[in-house]
Amino acid sequence: MKPTLYLLSVLLFSISAQSQDTLSISGGDASGGGGTSSYTLGQVFYSANSSDNGSVSQGVQQSFELFTLSNPQPTTINLDAVVYPNPSSDYIMLNIIDNELTGLSYVLTDIQGKVVSNEKINSIHTQLSLERLSVGTYVLKINQNNSELKTFKILKK
Repeated sequence: MKPTLYLLSVLLFSISAQSQDTLSISGGDASGGGGTSSYTLGQVFYSANSSDNGSVSQGVQQSFELFTLSNPQPTTINLDAVVYPNPSSDYIMLNIIDNELTGLSYVLTDIQGKVVSNEKINSIHTQLSLERLSVGTYVLKINQNNSELKTFKILKK
């Protein structure tokens, strides 16, 4: 019994102690103006699974990508805006205190992001009607030339 148990232990250990190794015919790297690529010839197995959340690859070569993200310096725009009454059942007032800003518009969306209203702001006092909207939470975004400046949470009661 002991020799069989010993032989079984050695066999199981040798199976689990195998190294990650592959037999391939050839391989190398190729580079050019558009980037660098590496290749392997003779790879026996390869599979890749991907979904919306990511991907998993099985095989000899795994991708490795280096990139740098850059963020331009943000421009600071001081927008003084007041929305009242909040919560409201019929309308809200949007008052822009800084009247030197041009190209202003607003986008009113529901909580899922569906656009409910989208208008240009032509004066420092703008009235937004909420009468046709159902009770709920909405998001009011103030934009200048399609760049978001300020966001308000609006409650329709």
